[in-house]
Amino acid sequence: MLSAPDKALLVKLFYMNEESATIALRKFRVQKNAKIGKGPLTPAGLLKFVKRFEETGKLEDRARAGRPCLKEARAPCIAVEMEAIASEAASGTNSAREAARRLGLPPSSVRNILRRILQLYPYKLQSCHELLPTDTAQKEAFAKWAFSKMEQDPTWVFNILWTYEAHFLFHGDVNNHNCPIWATSNPREYTQKPLHSPKGTAWCGFTGSFIIGPFSLKRSAQSKWMDNGNGKCSALSNASAGDCRVMFNSTRRSGKTESSRRSRYLWPPRSPDLTPADFWLWGYLKSRVYLSGPSSLSELKDAIRREVSSIHPDVLHSTVAGFVTRLECLLPCGGGHVV
Repeated sequence: MLSAPDKALLVKLFYMNEESATIALRKFRVQKNAKIGKGPLTPAGLLKFVKRFEETGKLEDRARAGRPCLKEARAPCIAVEMEAIASEAASGTNSAREAARRLGLPPSSVRNILRRILQLYPYKLQSCHELLPTDTAQKEAFAKWAFSKMEQDPTWVFNILWTYEAHFLFHGDVNNHNCPIWATSNPREYTQKPLHSPKGTAWCGFTGSFIIGPFSLKRSAQSKWMDNGNGKCSALSNASAGDCRVMFNSTRRSGKTESSRRSRYLWPPRSPDLTPADFWLWGYLKSRVYLSGPSSLSELKDAIRREVSSIHPDVLHSTVAGFVTRLECLLPCGGGHVV
């Protein structure tokens, strides 16, 4: 449905182009960046619209005779019912199916009215780490400090060594929302996995130009992560003494910073939305590692090493640039969540 400004623009283009409906529509699509041949009217339809405008002097359509559209008549009731359902839920969520049940309407009709008449669209809740009252101020202060460092040296952020570890379950995981099976009938497919799946823990560190690892970790008797004989400490020492100017080993629960030699700053607590290892590395690696379907822990470790070694430096550079973008989002929201 055309808005009033779009209708006015069409009439204007029609008269500016020697009353050619074809040229007017072509220029309208160019200005609106619309696909060639896709609406909003045919040349014949535009001529009828212009003729009606000349007769009435109005851009609005003539009032139609007969009873009103059933969808438009039902829209207010559906809007009220959706608000009532949202008020009953602690999280403010609502359900088109529940509204249809309460009103005695087909769910497909309710969804159609929500989208086309009420211009509403479904969104999913996002889970974020809970922030304490002091956390937002620390995150905002950290962003300002980081920008001051980048003003002094634009390459500084690309020389940070981001480090963290993650668990890789042997049986992987299935995202039910992203794995549909389109079929004419229910295939009754299931995936089975044990209650406690064997797992390996990998450590990685990366900058905007290179990646270190992966290194396999195991817990010592003192419950501290230890290198599993792969030389993590040696590689980390060489990297931090060379190209890396500061190392952030950011934790999820509390602020913690380990510095290479020249810089020390407290990492804002509960900030996985800022940590490249959390918002990119581990999710990317797991999506790649489980594609090969490793059949043993050794194959799982080989797949992790293979995928880490295949990461191109351009991808690392782009990821660190994404960290800068997230810092920019911190300032307008006062240090709140970056999603």
